[in-house]
Amino acid sequence: MTGPGGDLPEDPTRPLRPVPPEPAPAPGPPGAAGPSGSSGSSLTARTARGFAWAFTGTVGQAVLQIGATVALARLLTPEEFGAAAAALLIVGLTQLVTQLGVAASLVHREDLDDRDVTAAFWFSVLVAAAFAAVLALGSPVISPLVGLPADSALLPLLSIALLFAGASATPLGLLQRDLRFRSMATVDLLAAGPALIGVSVVLAAAGFGASALAFGEIAAAVAKCAGYLALTRPRFRPEGPTASWGRLRPLLGYGAGFSIAQLGNWFALNADKLVVANALGTGPLGVYGRAYNLLSEPANIIGGAADKALFPAMARVRDDGPRLRAAYVRSASLVALVTAPAAVLLCVLAPEVVRVLLGAQWDAVVPLVQLFALVLLPRTSYKISTSLTRATGAVYRAAWRQWLYAGYVVVLTVTGGLLWGLVGVAAGASLAIVVHFLVMLQFSARVSPGLMGAVLRMYVKHVPALVLTVAATWGVAVLVRPLGIDLVTLAAAALAGGVASVGTLVVLRARFAAELSVVRSLRGAARRAGRGRTARPTRPPRRRPGPSSPPRRRHRAAARRRSRGRARAVGHPADRR
Repeated sequence: MTGPGGDLPEDPTRPLRPVPPEPAPAPGPPGAAGPSGSSGSSLTARTARGFAWAFTGTVGQAVLQIGATVALARLLTPEEFGAAAAALLIVGLTQLVTQLGVAASLVHREDLDDRDVTAAFWFSVLVAAAFAAVLALGSPVISPLVGLPADSALLPLLSIALLFAGASATPLGLLQRDLRFRSMATVDLLAAGPALIGVSVVLAAAGFGASALAFGEIAAAVAKCAGYLALTRPRFRPEGPTASWGRLRPLLGYGAGFSIAQLGNWFALNADKLVVANALGTGPLGVYGRAYNLLSEPANIIGGAADKALFPAMARVRDDGPRLRAAYVRSASLVALVTAPAAVLLCVLAPEVVRVLLGAQWDAVVPLVQLFALVLLPRTSYKISTSLTRATGAVYRAAWRQWLYAGYVVVLTVTGGLLWGLVGVAAGASLAIVVHFLVMLQFSARVSPGLMGAVLRMYVKHVPALVLTVAATWGVAVLVRPLGIDLVTLAAAALAGGVASVGTLVVLRARFAAELSVVRSLRGAARRAGRGRTARPTRPPRRRPGPSSPPRRRHRAAARRRSRGRARAVGHPADRR
């Protein structure tokens, strides 16, 4: 692992939470993974299954979110949406600062001790508690910075969610490290459905206004915290301050660089909203936020799921250049297969999508949605570059590029806003996304030589499907729109675009052999899971203290083993199916 000054020193303690090394890959094409030692499946297949579960979880959340959007758009005003969005900007920024990349460090580190996990957990909790107190007490000063009144109760409310998010950071890192995406998807769905959406819709209907969204965020944070802790069950008894700090230092060395990059990415993704909130007010921010969220959902579904699965997988093969490059190209191609048709549908059918989901009173959202749809593919794809840089430890070199991205957004959105208002802000943000995608692709090519040419060739083979999807979707929409029935237009045009996209993939299946092999592996894994034939992996034994350990230390280690009655294993059989 690398930090600001190069290689960090090795942890002298014996690793109680080892990550078993991947066996040598079997002969095959570059990038093909060999069988996994215990489960009998390759790392590529495990990553694909992890992506499938992460994708399933985010799709489920998106479906629930769309249902909530339909209801909330009719229960809340743009000003109330804008007020909640402004408060969530501050909370999101504070959450990044409090965690300092500890969760990512747990995923990246090769040897992990249970006491490292304990130190990381309590560090995240204590820092989150401190920042939550600052947020609650300093609300009269902080709220006006994002256009909220000084007496707004939103920040004190959301500080509660910040505290639970801090307690969730370490368990989340452990679940990602162990590739337990099935369990994560279950918890996330529960948090998004009954917690976030159920609470916010019920309270909005009861007249709570913007506070309904704040209470929904609190309920979701509590649900995630409880679920992640139940799945990982970390140790809660910390060591002394000196010993804990010694364990935190190597984690923070990597995590600080990750957090600097994340902060730059946060400002890049939210600078446009800050511009709108301060220059135009919370009402326009509510309109802009609705358009942004309609496009961020597909990006989060696809890119977020890919990042969850790819980061731990790439971290395991970060020293194997051909496998790393093949994983990047194959993942980017799979993302393009899903994202490009979705972008076409959203751009062509934006009027119908907005009227069906939000209602006719939100027509101002339509041109913003169309602009954001044009850059859905680069917005989703640059997340793969982010996974690559995190996995290879190049977090400090990537950090300044994230801050450069934030600079693009500020300059271009301010310029666009002065010239064309909300549409200009959206145009500036879209242009910044394209520039950042190209910058991150070039940087990824430096991290993994030979990547640029492979990625460009991969995108060229998607052009026929894109052209036919555009022609089919637009042509059917033009024919059906005169009927004046939005649902019919949506269904007919979406069906035509889907048939064109899938049909092109079938005709050109020889070009997409690698992508289709991943899909087939997922289907095969699903069939084996249905028949109950998935092998149960062998749990690696916990290393015991050596004979040279002092008697008191050996006694404490034996007591801990008896009290817990189990050894922590990497992965979980139920999540590897």
